Amino acid sequence: MPRTSRLWLWHVPATIATIAGLVFAAGFWLALRGGAGATLGEPPPPPAKQESLRPAGKRLVLVLGDSLSHGTGDPTGRGYAADVAASLRRRGPVELVNLAVAGAESSDLREVVASANVRSLASSASLILLSIGGNDLSHSVGGAGEPAEALSAVSAARARLAANLRAILSELRAANPSAPICVLALYQPFSGDGREIRVGASLVLAWSSLIGETALAFPNVAAVPVFDLFQGRPDRLAADRFHPNRDGYRAIADRVLQTLPRDLSAAAPKKKPPRRSGRPAGKEEYPA
Repeated sequence: MPRTSRLWLWHVPATIATIAGLVFAAGFWLALRGGAGATLGEPPPPPAKQESLRPAGKRLVLVLGDSLSHGTGDPTGRGYAADVAASLRRRGPVELVNLAVAGAESSDLREVVASANVRSLASSASLILLSIGGNDLSHSVGGAGEPAEALSAVSAARARLAANLRAILSELRAANPSAPICVLALYQPFSGDGREIRVGASLVLAWSSLIGETALAFPNVAAVPVFDLFQGRPDRLAADRFHPNRDGYRAIADRVLQTLPRDLSAAAPKKKPPRRSGRPAGKEEYPA
């Protein structure tokens, strides 16, 4: 086997694993000191108050991001966002606007949310769902050549994601100071117990930690963990063995609903059925 190939198989995974371990250790230390997220920049400015353009009695769910929010891999075309919207409709009318684009990186989404149209939609939204970061990671690894170039590319992509995600959330918060924002973390679609698989999983978790730390810097923004939903669950993957299938998206939707405020996600109270005629008052009987 050529020397370069051996270097790829052993030294690069080991180096990436070491970097991921340092990232986790640093994050844990910062959390103990109450400083998680402090290295990502200064605290965001307080959002300016804006009057909502949302029609009374109707809620808007705005969906942004990459193929995960687009619903790629779901044969029904619904994705997790449509499942979330369907659940929210139990409390009243909901309009779903999905602007996610398969293959989008964080720099692409940053441009999207800066547009006047998206800012207007965001200002009217009752809930904003987004996924980003997976393509930043996969494209940085796939486009690298030599091992040193791969490490440099991954590090640079991580820094770009941190800056772009912060700008994205700042823009959305400025447009809408109060609507819940849910940011999906990353998952590892590949299964197995090999060294490369474990290193890849460690890297994915490190990037998910970055997403979570960035979300913590903003009010009413939640990072939604999904790694465990696909760990050892190839049955939740589509035919491409990368994107979720219908069951996978349903699992993501359930996790998103668990993170929402109760007044937004709870079902509307059920109305009592009318009393049957011919029964004395105080002895009503209701259908089972």
